[in-house]
Amino acid sequence: MKKLVIWDFDGVIADTEKLWIQVWRNTLKSEKNIVLSPEQELQLIIGVADRDKKTNLEAYFPELKLDENFMYKIDKGYIYQGMHFLQPIAGVENVMADTKFSCCIATGATKQQHTWKMKQLPWIKKYMSVNDFFTVDMVKNGKPAPDIFLLAANTKGFMPNDCIVIGDSLNDFMAANSAGMKSIAFVGAEGNNTELYIEKCRKAGVYNVCKTMDEVHKTLNQWYNSF
Repeated sequence: MKKLVIWDFDGVIADTEKLWIQVWRNTLKSEKNIVLSPEQELQLIIGVADRDKKTNLEAYFPELKLDENFMYKIDKGYIYQGMHFLQPIAGVENVMADTKFSCCIATGATKQQHTWKMKQLPWIKKYMSVNDFFTVDMVKNGKPAPDIFLLAANTKGFMPNDCIVIGDSLNDFMAANSAGMKSIAFVGAEGNNTELYIEKCRKAGVYNVCKTMDEVHKTLNQWYNSF
């Protein structure tokens, strides 16, 4: 019987988090003269949807207002970075090709953002249809709320305990826990593969921490064989 693998996109299928964070750094500095510390980046903008980045920043800096013009510049920066630098994580296609698993993507990106990302990685459509893509604008609450993972499971016809999330952020793991799902922490993307972050992932209750897609595949098979 198949099990459902719910993939995050940024930092898991493609090493994009570093690209998006650079866009936010550049735009905040040029437009608002704000330079975030690494700790502030982790607290406010890493691993969360753009609408939550905006909410977090405006709450942290009470005088700050990120209007439509600012967010338009963020989107333009994303497109430029994605068109020039977006690359898949090594080995990710081998995992998706395993027919024991049904796959879908549940991302903190909007439908518009996800559409142009997919144009850079068209091979994904060999393993998933457009109905297997779940974006943040399809749910009321983004991660760490479980909404998007529960929507994916329900739409695909799986119970939560037959699903496992592959993510890279603590918000992914909290959302999976709340949804009643196991999660795998992928730390192979740049910036995540540190002992401090790995320890945070373990404390978040993940099923396993993996540095490569080969390790992810072995973990998925271990989880599958445990049923």
